[in-house]
Order: sequence, then structure tokens, then C-alpha cells
Amino acid sequence: MDPRQIGTDIPKQSLKRWRKSYDALGEEGLLSERRGRGSTGRPVRRNLSAEEQLKKAQAKIKYLEAELELLKKLEAAERRLRK
Repeated sequence: MDPRQIGTDIPKQSLKRWRKSYDALGEEGLLSERRGRGSTGRPVRRNLSAEEQLKKAQAKIKYLEAELELLKKLEAAERRLRK
């Protein structure tokens, strides 16, 4: 991977964070995953109520319909350009 794609600061920040973990907790600090408050990881999945599931599904359907419309428009525009 070309470092210019992610920037030069990201790898430096990661190394700095890993060194800090190693200094504080030794090798275990690098092996264990410590997520908690302030974590940037994925949110914890929880069981959704039927109403929440329905709202989520409706939002996804709406998004996919919009995406399909966009793709149809792009395809039509490409066909026009080929003619």
C-alpha cells in the first residue's frame, strides 16, 4: 500500500499508541484488545425491538432504492454517450 494514500501521520500515530501500550502493559498490552469508553471500534450490537428492526429495514430499502435509481441514471447516461 502506498503510504501517501493514508498519509504519513496515521502510521506514526499507530506506532506511538503501540509503544505507549507496550510501555504501560508490556507484551500483554499488544496482545489483548482493550475496548471501552472512547473506543472508535464498531458499536456493540444489541437486540432491536420489532419496531426498531422495521425502521432499520425501511431505511435500508429506501437507501437501496435510491442507489438503484442512481445506477439506472448512470447506465442511461452511458448509453447516450455511446450513441
